[in-house]
Amino acid sequence: MLVKLPVGEGEKHTVMVDYDMFASKVFIYLDDELQKTFILTGNPIKVEFSVGNAEKHNVSIHVRGKTIPVVTIYVDGNLIGTFR
Repeated sequence: MLVKLPVGEGEKHTVMVDYDMFASKVFIYLDDELQKTFILTGNPIKVEFSVGNAEKHNVSIHVRGKTIPVVTIYVDGNLIGTFR
């Protein structure tokens, strides 16, 4: 599973969530730089960070599941989508 989404209007950034099925690891990237890695254990995971300098946006990523992750992404409190 790979989720890639643009964030920002004037100041563009890319947030990407990738899943390695064999290692059960989830990777979070911001502008192609690895920000966070974690292993799926079945416990819900919530990652929050700010994106941008002049144009700030709050990104919240919620991951749940043990073998197949369900990823829910919010930008500035607005639901962007839920992905499997």
